[in-house]
Amino acid sequence: MRKDIFLPALAVAGGAAGFFLRRWQLASAYLPETGLFVHGAPATLALLALTGLLALAFLLAVLKKKEGLDDFLPAFGSPGSGQMTVLTAAGFLLFAAGGLGMQEGFQGLGLWRANPAMYQLSIPGTQLLAGVLCILAAFGVLLLGRMAYRGELNGAGCFLSSFPALAGLVWVFSAHLKHGTEPVLMKYGFGLFAALLLTLAHYCVAGFLYGKPRPRGTLFFALTGVALGITSLADGPDLFTAAATAAFSLSALGFARALLAGPWPERMPPVEEEEA
Repeated sequence: MRKDIFLPALAVAGGAAGFFLRRWQLASAYLPETGLFVHGAPATLALLALTGLLALAFLLAVLKKKEGLDDFLPAFGSPGSGQMTVLTAAGFLLFAAGGLGMQEGFQGLGLWRANPAMYQLSIPGTQLLAGVLCILAAFGVLLLGRMAYRGELNGAGCFLSSFPALAGLVWVFSAHLKHGTEPVLMKYGFGLFAALLLTLAHYCVAGFLYGKPRPRGTLFFALTGVALGITSLADGPDLFTAAATAAFSLSALGFARALLAGPWPERMPPVEEEEA
C-alpha cells in the first residue's frame, strides 16, 4: 500500500484506538479521591504500549530519506484539491481557536482583576497571546495551502509560514502553565506532548521555505502528533484546546500526506496565447 495513504490512515486509526483506551483508563484506572492512577492497570499498559508502537512504526517508516525534498514546492506542491480542502478546514478551525483563546483569556483577566492574590496574570496573558497568534496562524496555513496548490510562492505566505509554529509554541507554554502545579503527568501528558509534536511539525514545514528541510523529522512529528492529538481529545479539554488540537492535527495530516507523496514536479506557468 502507498505510504501517503497508509501512514496518515494509521495515524488517524491509532489516534482513535488511543482515544478509546484513554477513556477506558480514565473510567477504570483513575481514582478521583486521590487524583492518582492505579499502578499497572491494564488500560494504562495498553495505552502506553499502543503509543510506543505507533511512535516506533512511524520512526521506522520515515527513516528512508527521499530525494528531491529540499524545497517547499517539491515537498508539498500538490495540485490536488484534497490537500487544499484539508488545510482550509484547518485554517478555519484556527480562526475558531483564536476566538476561543481570546475569550478564555479575557475571562481569566477578569478573574485576576477581581482577585490578584488568587489568580496568576501569566495564565490569561498567555491565553490571549495564543488566541491572537492562532488568528495569524490561520492565515499562515491558508496561504501555505494556496502556495502548494498553485505551485508558486508569494511574500505574504512565506512571511506568515512561521506563525503556526509560533502559535503552537505559546499554546505549549500556556498548557504548561495551566498544569504547572499538577504532579501527575499522566493527567495531562498526552495533550501536552501532542501540542509539542504538532508545533515541531509546523516548525519543520516552515523550514522548507528557509533552506532547512527536514523531511524525516516533519513526518515523524506530524504523524505521531496527530495520533497523540486524537488520543488527547478523550480528556475532554476546554474548547480552545480542542479546536487547536483539531486544527493543528488536520494541518499536520495534510502536509504529511503531501510530503509522503512527493517529490512533486515543477509546474510551468501557463503559456500565453499568441495574438493573431
